[in-house]
Amino acid sequence: MVGDLGGGKTALVKAVAKGLGITQTVTSPTFNIHRGYEAPSGIQLEHFDLYRLSDDEIVANELKDRLEDPNTIVCTEWANHFSGHMAEDRLMVECHYINDNERTYEFTGTGPKSNKIIEELQK
Repeated sequence: MVGDLGGGKTALVKAVAKGLGITQTVTSPTFNIHRGYEAPSGIQLEHFDLYRLSDDEIVANELKDRLEDPNTIVCTEWANHFSGHMAEDRLMVECHYINDNERTYEFTGTGPKSNKIIEELQK
């Protein structure tokens, strides 16, 4: 996810968590860089916020490990700094702040799996 400060990136992750049945409070990991949550189904939601980083091999390796796990959903805020470390087929989300009550989201798929997600969201 990329976009404006206050654009709704963490709000989107909260919505994903809710959809997965996660009842823990989801907060921005800006200062921790990473937080993980487990859904009742056993799916793991990994939330990264890379705002303060420009390039860090340790985080890149941590991302890679999680991206390779088929039972893990990875949501990465400020992912543009690490695009070379992301999965080839990924759902990219641009989040834009309009005003205190309004945000816009633009979804782009980079492969068949992510494009299928966009098709399902449009239904």
